[in-house]
Amino acid sequence: MPVKYFVDVVQTHGFISAAKRNYVSETAVSTAVSKLEASLGHKLLNRSAGQFALTPVGEQFYPRAVEILNAYNEIWLHPDQHPDQLLRIHFLPGLAADAAAFAQQLPAKYRINFDEEMLDHSVSRLLKGSYDLLVGFELAFVNNAKIKTVPLRTISFDLIFNATAAEDGAANLQTIAQQSTFYLQYWQSTGISDIQDAMIEAYQQAGWDYQQVVGVNSFAAACLNVNFKGGFTMVPADFEIPANCENVYRYSPAQLHDAFKVVIAMNSALSKDLCKLVAHTIS
Repeated sequence: MPVKYFVDVVQTHGFISAAKRNYVSETAVSTAVSKLEASLGHKLLNRSAGQFALTPVGEQFYPRAVEILNAYNEIWLHPDQHPDQLLRIHFLPGLAADAAAFAQQLPAKYRINFDEEMLDHSVSRLLKGSYDLLVGFELAFVNNAKIKTVPLRTISFDLIFNATAAEDGAANLQTIAQQSTFYLQYWQSTGISDIQDAMIEAYQQAGWDYQQVVGVNSFAAACLNVNFKGGFTMVPADFEIPANCENVYRYSPAQLHDAFKVVIAMNSALSKDLCKLVAHTIS
């Protein structure tokens, strides 16, 4: 668990968010990471005023820790009498509904295993065969010859503003945005394409701008920040606003209509049968 807590702190960019992911207290996470550092004899994180950065040792330890956790999880996978009927469908944050909608169209013989993937390791895990299909934004797989993608749908995005700040409606939203913090779901670069940069570029069309960008772990977290702290965020048009977010104003700008493509990604080295199954299901 200390290793998992450390990985979760890095992936969610904070001790509080890592604690929420594991349903424990922030103190429990902080204590476990400190004990892990003591056992290793090296600091993994530099902490100050609630913020942190990986130390050089932490930078080396983090990818190894992810591999260890993935290998540990494989222990609990039981032998399957019909492995050809098991389909492991993973999805990037915010695309759970797309994964479910796709699975509902599959033949009844398939047994589906769902899980969410963080972008930074999703492609490498897909290529290693840790799962079969990944529902994600096409931007994540551009120019990667090892990945085959099948279009699933185009997706529009909405802007979510603090309702108090946007009390005049859409008339002054562009001005408000230029003076506000832009909370954006964090997408770590895969080295192939940077989704966050592409999203910002799409948003900035037609003269839209922002004061600063603050990355958060999820669309839900972005909405909560806007609701209670002000600023604005960008979410899929069919994203359901979290409970207790009653002080928000939703706006659909023209430049974000059908701005991105959601695809089913798979290892191009896999059997053609899986490719045919995905294409036939979507068509």
